[in-house]
Amino acid sequence: MTVNVLVTGFGPFPGAPVNPSAELIAMLDGSGGAFAGAKLHTRLLPVDYSAVPRLLETAGGEVRPDIAIHFGLAAVARGFRLESTARNHSSLTQPDAAGGTSTSSQICPGPSSLRSTLPLNDIAAALKARGLPVTRSAHAGAYLCNHTFYLSRSASIENFAPAMSGFVHIPYLDEQLPALPDGGAGLASLTRSQLLEGAKMIIETSITAYQAAA
Repeated sequence: MTVNVLVTGFGPFPGAPVNPSAELIAMLDGSGGAFAGAKLHTRLLPVDYSAVPRLLETAGGEVRPDIAIHFGLAAVARGFRLESTARNHSSLTQPDAAGGTSTSSQICPGPSSLRSTLPLNDIAAALKARGLPVTRSAHAGAYLCNHTFYLSRSASIENFAPAMSGFVHIPYLDEQLPALPDGGAGLASLTRSQLLEGAKMIIETSITAYQAAA
């Protein structure tokens, strides 16, 4: 049985003209990496409230993912920040890249929160064993990252109901810091090699856990 793995990143948004999660998708596409017993599918999502549900539905129909791992930028992340909880709430005041905002504070009908089903303990241990920075978080924010995370877990989108789904925040790449205000003083970062290695470790660990449970 081939495990279908969907990995998504985001395009630019106000304040972040280059999104490191988009760079990650490009690196995964170009790395030629193979995962035993699995097929990797990638999608780049626009930071657009109106587009994300439709694109997830399309990806679901095309991929039928067993595992969905979503990556996005959190400037204050201190490495790979594993999000445990998606909240059924979106900000009504933060504009997306298209200039729009969420039309409702509730993302979709459903409970107030949903838990990640990625093997977070195993992922954290694997990243630490590789010497990569990892933290845990129970609040993914109120912007498109949390919005996408909740939709992915909600089973509200046709053809999109992965058995494993979750969200990982990442910081800027080290090469991006000089262009930020004050040179990104106080912010953590990852190198390209760290980002790619860590993402592959997250994917591999998730596949292993899925196969063990199958």
